[in-house]
Amino acid sequence: METPPLELRQLKYFTRIVEIGSMTRASQSLHVAQPALSLQINRLEEELGKKLLMRSVRGVTPTEAGLAVYKQAQLILKQVEATQLIAHQADLGPAGRVAIGLPWTVTSVLGLKLLQHVRTHFKSVRLEVIEGPSSVLASMLAQGKLDLAVLFDASVDAGLRMKPLVSEPLMLVGARGQLAGRCSSTLADVAALPLLLLSRPNGIRELIEREWARQGLKPQVVAEINAPALLIDAVRAGLGYAVLPSCAMDENLRRGELDAVELEGERLIRTVYLSTSRLFELTLATEYVHGVVEQLMHSAVEDGLWKGCWLGPRDGASG
Repeated sequence: METPPLELRQLKYFTRIVEIGSMTRASQSLHVAQPALSLQINRLEEELGKKLLMRSVRGVTPTEAGLAVYKQAQLILKQVEATQLIAHQADLGPAGRVAIGLPWTVTSVLGLKLLQHVRTHFKSVRLEVIEGPSSVLASMLAQGKLDLAVLFDASVDAGLRMKPLVSEPLMLVGARGQLAGRCSSTLADVAALPLLLLSRPNGIRELIEREWARQGLKPQVVAEINAPALLIDAVRAGLGYAVLPSCAMDENLRRGELDAVELEGERLIRTVYLSTSRLFELTLATEYVHGVVEQLMHSAVEDGLWKGCWLGPRDGASG
């Protein structure tokens, strides 16, 4: 007996249930009656010959087979969406949703300018900017939840294309006047100061903690803060020192509200990558946004707004 083909509708329903974790809330989100939704999932399980969902009083969770199907369904649905966009773009140019992940240190330099450029030049593109730690953004990019992302760690995922664009030093940051007379600092100097560190997961923190461990240093951490704006406010108020890249505090430095000196050591330099997934073809809209991001990063370095070394093409063009 021939197995009936899978329906995109079933995959769409299944992925929504997994993401929400509730049949009731998924039916409301999809505007589908719960009995009809359950019927489609039962058919999907019958067609695949596997139990995909475990139901309990706490909600719905995928089985091991269900998790594998969920990941594949994401790929299929994203490819279908991309195919539809490509068909429309043949006549209309770049259009559709583009989701980009930006770490908060980069958002302050690129975020507003990127939104302005896309809004002005690509009116049919709907930009979605998601801010978060580099490690989280890398995972989202690998899963197809983002179309491109700015990342810091080249080893995060073998399924990603990582294009190095900027090399930037890390800096010791203090309130105005607290670092007067210093031209640079070592990690040993930093470890002796009262420190305000960003909460994990955070690439900068992980980098400097690895170096402290390698050198046998024990830092004086007085607070861990998961709110970047609050961290900078706390440093400005003289509550402690922080380690940050210059792009995270450009406005504060230009207004003279903070002091900052570079950290010595080759290991204390961060490489910034513009990344996409190898599993998904880029839509025309994503390619355009990719080029804009690269140009904006190049301009920020050239104009001195981003203290770092440009690693990409000299004209900042994508390629």
